[in-house]
Amino acid sequence: MDLWKNLTVIWAVIVDGHTHIISSFSSSNIVDIKFDWNDLDFWLSSEPESRCVVMPAITQFCDSVALNVEFFKAFEAFSKKDRVFPFMWIHPNQLEASLFKEFTFSGFKFHPSISQVTVDLNEKILELCEKYKKPILIHCGRNEKSRIDYVLKINEYYPHLNFICAHLGGLATDLIVRALQKMREANYLDNIFLDTAGCFYPELIRKAVDILGSNKIIFGTDRPFHNYRVSRYTIKCCNFDKETEENILFRNLLRILHK
Repeated sequence: MDLWKNLTVIWAVIVDGHTHIISSFSSSNIVDIKFDWNDLDFWLSSEPESRCVVMPAITQFCDSVALNVEFFKAFEAFSKKDRVFPFMWIHPNQLEASLFKEFTFSGFKFHPSISQVTVDLNEKILELCEKYKKPILIHCGRNEKSRIDYVLKINEYYPHLNFICAHLGGLATDLIVRALQKMREANYLDNIFLDTAGCFYPELIRKAVDILGSNKIIFGTDRPFHNYRVSRYTIKCCNFDKETEENILFRNLLRILHK
């Protein structure tokens, strides 16, 4: 039995909290970076107990509403949609409150560096997510607008809204270390969660568990920009006990999504 098949046996249930539907990232890209509905169908068929969060992929100057309309139309036609948790991702300056009623979705994606605005300046999105009980997945990374500081600045004012800070709050190792230090100093973390997307350093994931607890870390891959199997193996390399592993791999996200 090879390594990847062995991992499938060990982890019968996985909920990937961070996946994009991308038919083609760039026609000029030297690597075929894509993950479309057919790829999703194949993965779900190969892992019959697994589920995932999926979202469209928007760019800085796109019509994000039109992309979401197309995305949710495809989702409704998807044969395994009962195992998929769709997230809406729309630029703040294009978002209308009515879309929260128009689409059936499980959460909202916010990417400060793509939308070029920090989360603390978007009360409408925060209030809508809290009102409709939709967790908000926030990209954290190198761009100054994507620093976790902006989340920690406002999360206590929205106690009924769950904030999922992607990439362990930083993406790059130095920024993750900085984010963990910021969280260690924070006064209110009840509604703060971190996903593991793009983090392949087991010691950092273990430290995040030490600081926040195993009930606050969510498995994510950031497919297709990062490799699913490598992401799974990174969690295995953390050598967590069974309860901690299961919390991260599926239990925490399902609890947030009320599933």
